[in-house]
Amino acid sequence: MKHQVIIENDVQTQLTDGVILRSTVYRPDAPGRFPVLLTRTPYGRDLAVNSAYFNPATVAANGFAVILQDVRGRHGSDGTFVPGEHEANDGAETVEWAADLPYSSGRVGMWGRSYFAETQWRAARLRPRGLAALAPGICAAGNADNGALFRGGAFELGSRLAWGHGSIALEEIRRECADDPARLACELEIWAELDAGFADGSAYATLPINDLKSRANGFLQSVILPSASEDPGGELSQAWDSPVSGAVPLPTLHIGGWFDIFLPNTLAQYRMQLETSHAGEAPRPQLIVGPWTHTNFTGTFPDVAFGALASSMAVNGLGELSSIHARWFDHVLNDAPDPRLPGALVYVMGENRWHAFDELPEPDAQVELFLGPDGSLEKAPGSTGAATYYYDPSDPVPTTGSATMHLGADLAGPAKQAAVESRDDVLTFTTSPLEEPVTVFGEVSATLFASSSAVDTDFVVRLCRVTPDGHSIGLADGIVRASWRNAFSGDGTFRPGPGRKPLIPGQVEEFVISLWSTACTFNAGDRIRIQVTSSCHPRWDRNLNTGLRAADSSETVTAHQRIMFGSETPSRITFGTISTPS
Repeated sequence: MKHQVIIENDVQTQLTDGVILRSTVYRPDAPGRFPVLLTRTPYGRDLAVNSAYFNPATVAANGFAVILQDVRGRHGSDGTFVPGEHEANDGAETVEWAADLPYSSGRVGMWGRSYFAETQWRAARLRPRGLAALAPGICAAGNADNGALFRGGAFELGSRLAWGHGSIALEEIRRECADDPARLACELEIWAELDAGFADGSAYATLPINDLKSRANGFLQSVILPSASEDPGGELSQAWDSPVSGAVPLPTLHIGGWFDIFLPNTLAQYRMQLETSHAGEAPRPQLIVGPWTHTNFTGTFPDVAFGALASSMAVNGLGELSSIHARWFDHVLNDAPDPRLPGALVYVMGENRWHAFDELPEPDAQVELFLGPDGSLEKAPGSTGAATYYYDPSDPVPTTGSATMHLGADLAGPAKQAAVESRDDVLTFTTSPLEEPVTVFGEVSATLFASSSAVDTDFVVRLCRVTPDGHSIGLADGIVRASWRNAFSGDGTFRPGPGRKPLIPGQVEEFVISLWSTACTFNAGDRIRIQVTSSCHPRWDRNLNTGLRAADSSETVTAHQRIMFGSETPSRITFGTISTPS
């Protein structure tokens, strides 16, 4: 560390419309001008952002002015908060303000994860003077219909309710009731009662989902719950995707997690910048993907511990993410020596080690494994047949690990699946023990030939690693809402155009399901398993099997599901493989 650090609180930025935004500034206690590293947050600028991810004090001590700003309408800043609406103009104005500060070198980098990352893309769209680099982590922007708001046509119930209630609502209540102590006490009691319902899971069971409005505060009522009645591809999705509608001509550092709720967003943003760099219109982007969730960067989970080097505190011997940020920004803003960061640094689970690439590679080969009789999973289709189960929406399969962000006891990440796989409404298909290692790398998809007795239903597929001692660990999963099947045909990615189409009960249809991406070596003795079921709650809203939305109806029927296999109906899972260096 080169410098002592001055911390300044309540530093004001007055915008052209008169609104004042407030920041905390960490800067070197030294003469001279320094690059500015700016982040903008709705969660409170002095909330710890995880010192192992980005520690403003130690980064400032290495020669940067670090600014943490409350966005409009949140915590110290004036105005009214509307998610995403003001971040482009406010962010661009703040960048230019930061570039002109007396201690600024005139070069500004933006950093931060989740909503902080979205504010970077929105500001960058306007190309403000002084903006010279972005470092978005686990970024929310983009892919609204492929996991951010909807997945396979199903609503992302758990993460949306958790964000609205757990991350936003309390500050909204405080501001709305600032001059009315009696109303504040009443609203806090309402919030606490609903919070207890999320903690024990009972709130998630509410049908219709919109009945939660009578138990919720304003933000959940007016912003979050109405989105449960939306369709993918609508105005809400378009607004969500707009910040990353095109590449920016800036160096970018992308940080993601294999179990993050926004994993495909991070990968898509990286690939967008990579393609632009190939055309000579931007520097080559850099990527880090670890065995992390949206909120857990330790690499340690209740059922799986990947080891110390999987933590953001020790990334492949390069140090913690905070110091990696500092060295990267020093390189791109100060022309300092290369920070020893490869183009793509990827943690491969199973091997439990990092792999470095010049850029994220495509798989060497594609593998298809076919569902077969007696729960087999083979390299070629077996005899024709079907496996069946009943799906009762009143008793959904509980979410167990994976890329989630819920309030309550369910934790994201790799998790043992024994309880899930013991249910009658969950089918499993498993290979024989592998004779040699197989590294699954990149996108994973499933194709099901299936029928249902219902006019609408869901199909969920999960990829698991079964270790030699018999533990089944969930790695990646996905869902398709049957009535939206045509919008996800091909590779399981949403494409606008095809609308909802009810099922004809008993008629076999083809369903394609994206399981997103992963990187995991299945070692000799391991087995590859997939689960097939029809729910994962409260991660996704339940399909009631009636054709009506869970947002608006409580009527349910039990569906009889048939999963077909054989050469004419080759239900299968498809994934890439890669040969990793020894």
